[in-house]
Amino acid sequence: MRKIKLLTIAAGIITLMSCLPAMAQLKVEFTTSFGFYAGSAKLPAGTYTLRQQQNDPSAFEIQDASGKHSSIVQGRQSGKTTSGNPQLVFNRYGTTEYLEGVLTSTGNSVDLETGEPEKAAAKKGSPQSHTVAGK
Repeated sequence: MRKIKLLTIAAGIITLMSCLPAMAQLKVEFTTSFGFYAGSAKLPAGTYTLRQQQNDPSAFEIQDASGKHSSIVQGRQSGKTTSGNPQLVFNRYGTTEYLEGVLTSTGNSVDLETGEPEKAAAKKGSPQSHTVAGK
């Protein structure tokens, strides 16, 4: 009798959990021909994946394809959108690039935290914003 109650409870919990909407975790792949800052970390040109962390939805890991270069940056949800494929937004000050955020068409766009290097660059001039296609 006790096994039947436990099985009934387990089945009920599984049923309830299947009704909950899955949280969309942001994951975008992109390639740059230029080095850039992600937060305060300087990353070389290459192919990267930006992935939202499951244990902290405001943390985003950026890692290159080889796994040698990575950074964790804080972000927040953004109301900005794009049509079609995701777009990575960069700010350029002079010849230095800074990753600003990700635009999506699915409602999970993010603005990434501005690192100290970009804050210093902003004191000297205005940025030129541009995008890189993601997938």
